[in-house]
Amino acid sequence: MSCLERTVQSAAMINTVPILILIFLLFFLRANWRYEVRLTAHFMPSTLLLMILTGLDNLDFFAFAHQGTDETAAFLHKLVGMLQYDVRILLMAFLISIVADRLSRREHTRFWTIAPAVANCFLLLPSLFTDLFFSYNEDGRIVRGVLHYEPHIVSAFYIVFLFVLAFMAKRRTHSTEAGILAITASSVVVAVLVEMVFSLRGILLSVIALSILGYYLYLHIEHFRYDNLTGVLNREAFNVDITRYGNHLVSHILSIDLNDLKVINDTQGHEAGDRALVATSHALVDSLLPKSRIYRVGGDEFAAFCILRSTPDVEKMVDNMYKAVEAKGYSCAIGYSEWLSGKSFMEVYKSADDAMYRTKRRMKDSVYENAEAN
Repeated sequence: MSCLERTVQSAAMINTVPILILIFLLFFLRANWRYEVRLTAHFMPSTLLLMILTGLDNLDFFAFAHQGTDETAAFLHKLVGMLQYDVRILLMAFLISIVADRLSRREHTRFWTIAPAVANCFLLLPSLFTDLFFSYNEDGRIVRGVLHYEPHIVSAFYIVFLFVLAFMAKRRTHSTEAGILAITASSVVVAVLVEMVFSLRGILLSVIALSILGYYLYLHIEHFRYDNLTGVLNREAFNVDITRYGNHLVSHILSIDLNDLKVINDTQGHEAGDRALVATSHALVDSLLPKSRIYRVGGDEFAAFCILRSTPDVEKMVDNMYKAVEAKGYSCAIGYSEWLSGKSFMEVYKSADDAMYRTKRRMKDSVYENAEAN
């Protein structure tokens, strides 16, 4: 095999998969950015970094295969090597920051997720002028320094973090998302080991590219299952999940209604009404029992169901929901019904809905009585 044939073969091995994935990813982002602005904004940095990493990997492999003793070439090779470490870790950080932002409503989640990757960029700067981290011999092969494993430690931190996020997603009954995250973390580990053991190139780049595309497509599909305003599942998802789980798993169904949304809209404006819906949905989600799900099924209406739970557990959850919503400065009415064998979904749901309206009437009567007393 001639030198040219080996070069073409190596180029195909390194570039085919990541470049095809980049083409698909750019096409999807371009097609959907008007409909999913936030999702596109989240994935643009990862896409740009993936393009940069593809270029760096090619530059490292083809431009510095035999650098010789040229000091300028040696410096440029070190610069490319340092940037490869930086960009790989930044790619992981940006992808994980999207996941963390979805699973946590804490402020500045994305900032603190990306911060270690940014700090790593500054920590690696001395590698340009010293051999503490790495260097290259005359054949272009890497020579490990005493601090060589610093970026690997940062990468390991992100991989562990990804497994933790997969566990969090599983606890929130996001089983598909949990599986995708676990597979992504495992694939990165396998790719690193394969490249190290067999001295191959392009495996990790392909895995990272595939992980970004896979998670983007997952979130794109999820976009149609979730309510855009509140972030909870929508009515279509409720209908699908009820059919999927059925009364062999669903033990209780809840009907929930935010009180006085029309009054808030009329007196404070629709933005205030939106804030009320978002705050209420967050309070309800935070109060859910494990393996329970909540949905926005109407303007101010929510529905939820519990899987294999006892009535006392559900009663305690309902009580926590009332307290959580009240702590946000709002109120709601909740009704629930146990899904006994022999009953249809519509019968159980109507029973929960009737219980909710009875609760709402009692709450209104209580308000009137207190007003008259004062």
